Amino acid sequence: MRSRSSWGIGVIGTGGMGTRHVENIHRYIKGAHVAAVMDVDHSRAAHAAEESGAQPFDNAHALIHCPEVDAVVIAAPDPLHAELTLACLEAGKPVLCEKPLATTAADARRVVDAELTLGRRMVQVGFMRHYDPAHQAVKTAVDSGQIGRPLLFKGIHRNAQVAPGFDLTSDFVVLSSLTHDLESARWLLGQEAVEVYVSGTATTPEFGPEVWDLQVVQIRFQGGGLASIEVYVSAHYGYEVVAEVVGERGTATTGNGHAPWIRREGTCSRPIGSDWLARFQTAYVAELRDWVASLSRGDLSGPDAWDGYMTLLAAEACIRSIRSGGPERVTVPERPPLYTRRA
Repeated sequence: MRSRSSWGIGVIGTGGMGTRHVENIHRYIKGAHVAAVMDVDHSRAAHAAEESGAQPFDNAHALIHCPEVDAVVIAAPDPLHAELTLACLEAGKPVLCEKPLATTAADARRVVDAELTLGRRMVQVGFMRHYDPAHQAVKTAVDSGQIGRPLLFKGIHRNAQVAPGFDLTSDFVVLSSLTHDLESARWLLGQEAVEVYVSGTATTPEFGPEVWDLQVVQIRFQGGGLASIEVYVSAHYGYEVVAEVVGERGTATTGNGHAPWIRREGTCSRPIGSDWLARFQTAYVAELRDWVASLSRGDLSGPDAWDGYMTLLAAEACIRSIRSGGPERVTVPERPPLYTRRA
């Protein structure tokens, strides 16, 4: 990786997340520009590329090998993440891949092994909560010792509804939603999961009685920490993400968003949004700024392929727990020196 005046970024996928990345790079990120946009629907790619003047593609590999593309953002459907990330590594182009890094831990390990062969980190995973000011404040409180030794992570993750077109399954809830919370727990506690237990219930008849759209996950960590996570993908009333860490001497919590409490006429209220893209807009911009800055430094500093891999090991144990009805172990491999934590 080398420094340059402006990095040409290619964005693969023009759904809500991909389009948001295109707009944010074009409007807010200095030192980078949108060079290319890809979607299998060429008209969608052209529409997303219009404001930035980027070149539209309908083939991901053509975008990856475009000479004007220096680095790639992958916001394609989840099953394509590992394949496209590996293609970028083969082409020598750094990647910001939306979570999950893959849909299986084995495929995520292939990405890790490819980086180990290259001998440098080139993959960042889109765990944007690392860049959310509320989550960063909790992390600071934990790392500074303000609340004492961290004991328990408590997470709430609720979506108003499942976006149209998704074939919802219990496994999909784990891979598409819960992976964010699994990563938040391991990041905030600074520990790896060693045992998980998932219980759940079906609350939406249209998905069928076997689909757990509400899941409660209990986790035991390597360092003795615990976690309790609720994920509810069809809560109807709005979108909320809350993270709390309970320590020996206190607690730190993100709250449930950035809107203020309003007290008037005998009531106390706060609006609850329904748009997850709007809730984390500040984090998305900060994530891209950090990624572009790290490209110029030649040292990626955000959540990496190892984080993506470890999250998927825990996610697969959650899926096994759904099948077995009991707790499931997570085998924690040795972390390669390439992924040593930085201060």
